[in-house]
Amino acid sequence: MKRFLSVLVLGLASWAPAATLTLTPGQTGQLGQQTVTLIRVQDSRCPINARCIRAGELKATLLVSAGHRVRLLHVQLPAGSAAWAGVGITRATEVEIGKRAPLRVTLTDRPT
Repeated sequence: MKRFLSVLVLGLASWAPAATLTLTPGQTGQLGQQTVTLIRVQDSRCPINARCIRAGELKATLLVSAGHRVRLLHVQLPAGSAAWAGVGITRATEVEIGKRAPLRVTLTDRPT
């Protein structure tokens, strides 16, 4: 019975919804049990009102702390083939030629 309850609890924990957090460069926020700071963003994505040869990518540098552990992570959109680091990018504001809107990056604590 104890084993069944343990498996049930672990199974329910895996069904918990993913935490998300939207930040602009320099901002810090809470993502689940982690504190995340968006340090830097490199955006080479094709603007939505342009024709491009390649789609490009968005790379972000994050400072992630959980308890006494602090890590510097490099993540990108679309996600590369690297192992899951515990934080990933789900989306970012679209880039449009001629407009300088602040870049907002949405992060998640679950792989997509």
